[in-house]
Amino acid sequence: MKDRLFLNSDPYRVHVCSTCGMIAVADLQKRTFKCSHCQKGGLHHDINQVTMPYACKLLFQELMAMAITPRMMVAETKN
Repeated sequence: MKDRLFLNSDPYRVHVCSTCGMIAVADLQKRTFKCSHCQKGGLHHDINQVTMPYACKLLFQELMAMAITPRMMVAETKN
């Protein structure tokens, strides 16, 4: 199911601040990351990359537009 409903349909990468759980702004060309919510930026270990369906990202952005703040609590995984 994961293969059909996620990997082949609409996977999307977002960068999430590990301090506040909000979606961060990432400039991958310059390798700079900034959380516009808690104003932390620059350090890569504060920002984690998360893969989620694009529809989930759109849902989170719609909720934020309605002043409902979904937070993603992430932890870095060791491979």
